[in-house]
Amino acid sequence: MALGQANVPIRPIHIGWHSAPTLSFGVRDFVDPAVLKKLQSGLPQTVVTRMYAYDEGARDPLALGVLSCRIVYDLWDGVYRIERQTENSDRTVSVRNVEGVVQQCLAVQNVQLGEAAQFVRQRGRYVYFGVVVELNPLSPDTIQRIRRWLARPSGSELNGNAFFGSFVSIFVGRKLGAADKTLSFRSELFAVPP
Repeated sequence: MALGQANVPIRPIHIGWHSAPTLSFGVRDFVDPAVLKKLQSGLPQTVVTRMYAYDEGARDPLALGVLSCRIVYDLWDGVYRIERQTENSDRTVSVRNVEGVVQQCLAVQNVQLGEAAQFVRQRGRYVYFGVVVELNPLSPDTIQRIRRWLARPSGSELNGNAFFGSFVSIFVGRKLGAADKTLSFRSELFAVPP
């Protein structure tokens, strides 16, 4: 199957370009009644958003970014406590309602994906961006592996042995039973500035 023909829906992703791409998008629709019930339960819930950049026609990603939120509704204080982690920052915030959770965890704003060196060869070529959002997706051990992988020195390139594998395995071939809920989508093709 050609990657451009994969059964992955295309959704709007705003792409800016400085030295590397910056992505902005929202996935408010991820919070359906079942997700809302889990978020209100008082039990810890984890929402992980993984963002990938792919050269048109390539199987392996050029770059990866991750936003992870561990969310607990504090029944006594009536607030959501969020441990928000990216490859560059860890912070804890409290919000009063689910809309606050959405803003912290499901509204991605100007997140840089990769480093300039990862896109040098793609100048003038087309790339696209893929996103996978999951509720309670992976074991803590796997999430630690993701964080260690992201902590590699900048400029290191992804290769066929990358932890995340090919586009097909991530977006198409993956068994969806590993997470409570999964939402996968991709962008239109985007021309990398010369």
